[in-house]
Amino acid sequence: MRSFLLLARLALPLSFLTTAARAELTAAFEGGGMKDTRADRLPALLVNAGESATPFLPPGEFSVTWTGKLVSPGTGRQRLEFSFEGEGSATLTIDAKEVHKEEGKLGATTSAVTRLTQGEHDVSITYKSKADGTGRFRLFWKEALFPLQSVPPGAFKAEVTPDPIRHGRLLMAENHCTKCHVDDIDGKSAMNPLFQESAPIIVMSGGRLNEEWVARWIADPSALRHDARMPALVDASTPEGKQQAADLAAYVMTLKGAPAPAAPDKALAEKGGGHFHRLGCAACHTSPGAAPAEDSVKDRVPLHNVAAKFQPGALVGFLKEPEATYPHIGMPNFHLSDEEANSLAAFLLEQSGKVEKKPAGFPKGDATKGAALAQTLNCGACHAGLIPNPGSAPGLAATFKADWSAKGCVSGKHGGKVPKIPLSEDDRKDLLAFVKKEKAAESLARNVPAEYASAKLQTLRCTSCHGIDGKPSLLDSVHLETKDLVANVVGEHDKLDQSRPHLTFIGEMLHASYIETIVGGKLTAKPRPWLDMRMPGFPNYAGDLAKGLAAIHGVVPGKAEPASPDPALAEVGKKLAAAEGYGCVTCHGVGAKGPTAAFEVEGLNFALSHERLRHEWFVRWIQNPPSVTPATKMPRYVNETDGKARRDEYDHDALKQFEALWNYIEKPE
Repeated sequence: MRSFLLLARLALPLSFLTTAARAELTAAFEGGGMKDTRADRLPALLVNAGESATPFLPPGEFSVTWTGKLVSPGTGRQRLEFSFEGEGSATLTIDAKEVHKEEGKLGATTSAVTRLTQGEHDVSITYKSKADGTGRFRLFWKEALFPLQSVPPGAFKAEVTPDPIRHGRLLMAENHCTKCHVDDIDGKSAMNPLFQESAPIIVMSGGRLNEEWVARWIADPSALRHDARMPALVDASTPEGKQQAADLAAYVMTLKGAPAPAAPDKALAEKGGGHFHRLGCAACHTSPGAAPAEDSVKDRVPLHNVAAKFQPGALVGFLKEPEATYPHIGMPNFHLSDEEANSLAAFLLEQSGKVEKKPAGFPKGDATKGAALAQTLNCGACHAGLIPNPGSAPGLAATFKADWSAKGCVSGKHGGKVPKIPLSEDDRKDLLAFVKKEKAAESLARNVPAEYASAKLQTLRCTSCHGIDGKPSLLDSVHLETKDLVANVVGEHDKLDQSRPHLTFIGEMLHASYIETIVGGKLTAKPRPWLDMRMPGFPNYAGDLAKGLAAIHGVVPGKAEPASPDPALAEVGKKLAAAEGYGCVTCHGVGAKGPTAAFEVEGLNFALSHERLRHEWFVRWIQNPPSVTPATKMPRYVNETDGKARRDEYDHDALKQFEALWNYIEKPE
């Protein structure tokens, strides 16, 4: 498992490093007279004052017990010592034997040496919060041949079934249910980031979209995009419904917004195809020239309707700044240059224009009738810029008292004022399971940063580009689909290592401030300039996602302290980094000074390290880089037989040498 540190003297099977074991534990929570169970990647948490440990527990004192298997890799016995970090009280039990127990400020003591044979061991970790309901917990281990570090996700596995209740709650957010069914319980659901997300800004659509496409979309969104969350508000199987769709489309076309840029030059299409490949667009999208029947392949977003949807110049503007017209869109901002945006638009329009379209069959629309209908249907509840129609749907209090299986949006019995929500049979079952959960409505107001981040890693398709917990990214398997787009580009296939960073340790690896900067698209220096691909920006998700990714690991979100390296240590670290030391500067630049002789790709510039990296992850990484990323080019500087550093500074003490290196890269010359 790539998230596991190699135990130097043990021969680890390759399958342990590269296969995706179920990195989960069953977490059973209790608090405030309520119980809840979820799957966790790690026995770790962070609960601040006023927060709930889970959406289904009220704020206040709580406890949690994680159970599953602790997987011991390699051969022979390991002699492990365990410890905790955080505040509260905690007990670790392995194979029914209490291994470690601590209370108060955690981390002052370490367990006795625990011998574990190769294979799986029953594990149970019980944690109790402080009396005020705040809590923080992390589990650590160390062995003679590796330093203290958090136990990684790959060390755990459990038989965990999908959670229909949590999925039902997430479906309520994704379908914007609280936009129409306003929170008349306590009004706090609107403060939850999951329920703050908005639909596209319609007032800008008339100058962007094509009228026929708008009518088809209103009539049946799911027919155009398999993962659409927009409900069908009219019954387009009837002449009346088709007329209503046409009227609404005609009204939308009167809402022009700012003028669109000029249409792209069609001659740029070939170059745009190259950008499509290099940016890894296939991670989230099928080919724009693919037939509609192929759209749902590998659960990607179809592009065959692009030419039908966008006015040509408007597509250029959309690609430059997707969030301008849809603040919570899943399409991120790639910070495209004018040339890139125009080329990509030309390519998308050309290719999607080749796909045969069925006749729309809609009558001429009446914009005045469409405006009145938009008010009646309460389109303004979801779409900014339109006037909402409060009271057009029951509030949350009444909604949660109703039988969702008998009537309403979830029942599948649409018509009249009940829209056709795009729900599968499994979705309906999960929503029905959610509404039956005790005090389910109250959970809508509770934001749990770790659960928010876990959900967004999926809905924002982060794992389409990034591997996690030993599971490769989707792009790894589909990128070859677009290779032909650069077949004639000289030198294109000589490029080395275009892999992206893994997310297994992301909340432990990077300061939350840096995660927010990079996710928000505000980086001023690209950390991996050799990659064709680039990390795009999700500006309206960045802050909450950064906090949540840290919370998953039980790490307090923060930023790097001002650099204050020890001069003596930094001097030793500089010598270790030099060509006559470990040769770090061969691959790593130092500020404006580039690497001396990077053989394949550069390493990250040392000048970026202090702002980015947390100290504990640096120690984990440099002790054994392949244990974190098996395919890394970064060598290992610790002997596999005795755990000693390969140079003689500090009598071959690896930790002291690495501390010297850390002091150097904190503020390198």
